[in-house]
Amino acid sequence: MSLENILNEIDNTTQSELKAIRDEYSAKMQAVAKSCNDKIARIRSDYAVKSANDIKNIIRQYEDNIRLQSKKILDDKKKDILNNSMQKLRSYVVSLNKSSNYPELLKIMVEEAKKELGKNFTVYCSETDQEKFQGFKFPGTINFVPDKSIKSGIIAIGADGKKEIDMRLTSIFDAISYDVETYLYENIK
Repeated sequence: MSLENILNEIDNTTQSELKAIRDEYSAKMQAVAKSCNDKIARIRSDYAVKSANDIKNIIRQYEDNIRLQSKKILDDKKKDILNNSMQKLRSYVVSLNKSSNYPELLKIMVEEAKKELGKNFTVYCSETDQEKFQGFKFPGTINFVPDKSIKSGIIAIGADGKKEIDMRLTSIFDAISYDVETYLYENIK
């Protein structure tokens, strides 16, 4: 074999080994590139799903916040309406002593007290209200005593002093206010 043949053979062997190495590494590089591209695609897909879920969660949080804010605004408005209504009702009840029907209301209060206390009891009332009782006849012994602390309505105390009935207009309002307030709160739309 000549030197030229040996060199050609070495060159051919080298070229074929280089080609085999190139082919092997090219296949490995393609496999690595495919693996990387697959991982990138999975990461993008996972990120898109996570991003979509994050967006849904953020939207849900905003919607919940809006619902809570709306409920608070409605509750605050209900409370304002309720407070205004209760103030008007209190003013109305307390001002019943200025109505033309007030003397009749006083008479009804005494008759109701009589049902619970019997025919003998003491009625504490304002001096003005005491004058209104003079036109009425009540059976039994009812003492009318003026009391400067009472503005309107009566406090009736049994003859033995053990039972007291408070029918002052402010007390009547206080007695009904919780039920009225509850009813109004539940029915305000």
